[in-house]
Amino acid sequence: MGGSQYQAKCIIEELQLTDMFNIFFITRESDPNYTSNGYKLIQYGYPGVNRHGIHRDLYELLFLPKILKRIQPDIIYQRVGCSQTGIAARYASKYCCRMFWHIAHENDLESSSSVLSRSIIYRSLERYLLNYGIRHAEHVIAQTKDQKRLLEKNFRRSPSAVIPNFHPIPAENISKKTSIKVVWVANLKEIKQPEFFIKLSKALGHLADVQFLMVGAIQGDIRKKQKYFELMNQSSNLRYLGPKRQEEVNEILSKSHIFVNTSVREGFPNTFIQAWLRKVPVVSLTVNPDRLIDRHGLGLVSGSFAQLKKDVSLLIEDHDLRERLGANAQCFAGEYFSMRNAEKLVRLFNGLL
Repeated sequence: MGGSQYQAKCIIEELQLTDMFNIFFITRESDPNYTSNGYKLIQYGYPGVNRHGIHRDLYELLFLPKILKRIQPDIIYQRVGCSQTGIAARYASKYCCRMFWHIAHENDLESSSSVLSRSIIYRSLERYLLNYGIRHAEHVIAQTKDQKRLLEKNFRRSPSAVIPNFHPIPAENISKKTSIKVVWVANLKEIKQPEFFIKLSKALGHLADVQFLMVGAIQGDIRKKQKYFELMNQSSNLRYLGPKRQEEVNEILSKSHIFVNTSVREGFPNTFIQAWLRKVPVVSLTVNPDRLIDRHGLGLVSGSFAQLKKDVSLLIEDHDLRERLGANAQCFAGEYFSMRNAEKLVRLFNGLL
């Protein structure tokens, strides 16, 4: 699952602790072998165009309101900016339901420029529905102050709250051995710029006892996948581990030394928090939400590939600096991104009921 889905999982678990809610999780896709525990899982729709020629967004327009009407929710909570945002907001305003939209990515707050769908025909429809949802959701929750400013600038409204993401205390044994592991975790797609990490591993291939690990599913057609595999094969010290479950990612991070992010833009990467909680400093090419990395000594922000190479080399060679930044990160993340943030969200729900 991605970061937003993982946060939804954490919220469900927090809601279940109160024993005050009947929880329905509506999703486009889920593992057919998965059995939900303590909540109702409802799968609907299609990821693209279905066998009847109905596009995903049109399918949602037709059937998602019917699902909501059948459930008759008191509160709708939705993450990730998409057509669901507008459909849920429309339902909520029509049937006196409380709608929460939780910002997941800064691109969602650009009122017109984001490309949210692979189909050009439906891009404007999805953007329209998202914008409608942002403007009409009763409550908007921001992850960062940066998101708060973008919401105020582009949509002339303020969030009901700024609540950082939340993660449980690590269950793994955190053990850092001599051989340095530099790890990159994300789905391999253009906005994540995985080619920079592959290039980095190749550029630092001369360093002894250093291993570069890539985790994530390759997205795109067969040509895109072939391109990434060809690049990976050019680096002798790079291992591609493929997609991994959250528990497996956390286990890898607990034994890693440096986390690298090469994305163009993010919301708030949950992988940052997962790394920090496991005493792993982050070296980020550009992403630095609320400038937390440099303000609190959680790693390094490079700004260019040349500097990224220098920063990763520095942390590989300077054991004391790496340990100090890792310790700072673990302490900060344990306080700033604790499950108390999920409790704040649940209190907002309780207040409305």
